[in-house]
Amino acid sequence: MHFLAIVASERRNGNSDLLGRLAIRYALKVGADSGEMIYLKDYDIKQCRGCLNCISKQQKCRLDDDLYELLDVMKDADKMLLIAPVYVLTIPGKLKMLLDRYLAISKYLSIQDAGHATSIGVAALPEWHQFQLPLMNIVLLSLGRRVVESFIVYGAGPGEVLLNDSVANVQAAVDRLVSYQDERYESVVTRSCPIDFSNIFEHVKGNQYRCPVCLTPARLTEGGFYFDASDLNSHRWTQQKLADHFNNWILQTRPRFKSMLKEIVKKKREMGF
Repeated sequence: MHFLAIVASERRNGNSDLLGRLAIRYALKVGADSGEMIYLKDYDIKQCRGCLNCISKQQKCRLDDDLYELLDVMKDADKMLLIAPVYVLTIPGKLKMLLDRYLAISKYLSIQDAGHATSIGVAALPEWHQFQLPLMNIVLLSLGRRVVESFIVYGAGPGEVLLNDSVANVQAAVDRLVSYQDERYESVVTRSCPIDFSNIFEHVKGNQYRCPVCLTPARLTEGGFYFDASDLNSHRWTQQKLADHFNNWILQTRPRFKSMLKEIVKKKREMGF
């Protein structure tokens, strides 16, 4: 079992860095055969240009950067821990740029049964990180990972996380991640989505809601939201749903555009473009 910790912070010896180093040390104690920690900032990840060559032409991404070097490191990880600080309610830009390369990533990685992952967000204050965990977990889900656990720890200045219960929480999370075995989702009442741990819900109608990250429907009930097992096991990020999305939407983008090109050119001329 190879345990990989990815630190998405620019600051060495900061809270994310310290927790990542702690996680590797502890993972080796509780059953991991090998452990590795990498810093996202050490990889040159460029912004996606939206050319779709990685899909329509079945090519590697044309951008000359370190994306595939990073993906090769991820390939070897049986268990993955993602740690990132909160920047303005959400994830750092470098992590978002990685997520934006999803089409190239999905064509390169074999994301079926890619393994398990946990995400830990580092925030300074409660109620200033509402979008952090959902977006961190979109990254993990896009890599084909099953998110085992996801939570926030608090610490503003470098090293503050060592003075509260963050250390114990991270150790417990690493223990659960290392020992986790695949199992089907079961019906549950909870206040956050079991797939991606988002506590932000879209209201559909009446007492019907859905998670905007994985589109799993939920019913508002006493004690939280009721998620049915059949819905949880057929969420947006399953291999079947992703295959449908690629085949019926993404792969059809170019031919659909070509069929409308004359009309688009005519309209642009009419509007003076």
